[in-house]
Amino acid sequence: MNLNKFYVVGIDHKELNMLQREEFLKKRPEKIFEDLLYNGELDGYVNLSTCLRVEFYFYGKSKEVLDYFPDQDGLFLMEGEDALDYLFKVVCGFESVIKGEDQILAQIKKAYTKSFEEKRTNTPLNVIFNRAIEIGKKFRTVSRINHNALSLEAISLKFIKEHVENLKDKRVFILGTGDLAKGILYLLKKEGVEDIVITNRTTHKAYELRDIHDVGVVGFEEKNKAVMGSEVIISATSAPHYILKYSELGDELKNLDEKVFLDLAVPRDIESEIGDIEGINLYNLDDVWEVYEKNVSNRWEKLREYYYLLEDQKDIVRKWFYYKNKVGK
Repeated sequence: MNLNKFYVVGIDHKELNMLQREEFLKKRPEKIFEDLLYNGELDGYVNLSTCLRVEFYFYGKSKEVLDYFPDQDGLFLMEGEDALDYLFKVVCGFESVIKGEDQILAQIKKAYTKSFEEKRTNTPLNVIFNRAIEIGKKFRTVSRINHNALSLEAISLKFIKEHVENLKDKRVFILGTGDLAKGILYLLKKEGVEDIVITNRTTHKAYELRDIHDVGVVGFEEKNKAVMGSEVIISATSAPHYILKYSELGDELKNLDEKVFLDLAVPRDIESEIGDIEGINLYNLDDVWEVYEKNVSNRWEKLREYYYLLEDQKDIVRKWFYYKNKVGK
């Protein structure tokens, strides 16, 4: 077993904007890794795909993977010590837009668990990812970097408040019932917004939120009608295609008062042409991050101060590989 056979390849928000990340996803990178694993070119992989990054951590044969993504701008590959350091930085929030945020730790745990349960990992990947998750927890506990946390949900709410006057008096329509949608719903209710309607393809999930938060529910087939009756529309689904289309909404939106659309999905839920209609203000994740830049505090100092924790954990992984090589297992 050799740490130099551990790699990460992928793209992220620092090099590619949302449209470029969407284009990469259309190439179906996970299918490529499934085929490589099936053909024995890899011993295992973990797919970490979020709204800001698409990364594959794998163990096995190396840079030949890049041959499957010719001419892909922004694609990076790291191996061995560099890949290990990068994973630990990602899980601790060094590479996040919101430094030290908790969501990436949960996302990595979910991605690893999925690969493990589907038997797509091997022993070295299991060791590396268990150590990564462990340091992700420890780093946040020791550094207390999230003592005054700014989550994506909180930033999104702040963004909406900056673009919508008298939010409490507006009807808000939320599409989706995932973690991000649920977090925003919770904060909107806490903010005092009472007129909220939600929808989701899986109806029972919408009704579960209705019972918890006392909100309205409309069937997914009625989403266009709900858009017309709302001043603020927030979409955060996992759909692979547009769910709010210009061809279905454009003519009617031209005759209505001003509306704010916030598309937090990747790939995007809302067709960009809708934003060209007069009186329609369409924003997406890239716009939301500008709010964060205005509110960032001393988190970089926290990252530097407690980086030694990552070094200690990396040393444990190094020693594990050294022992395995020594005993020949």
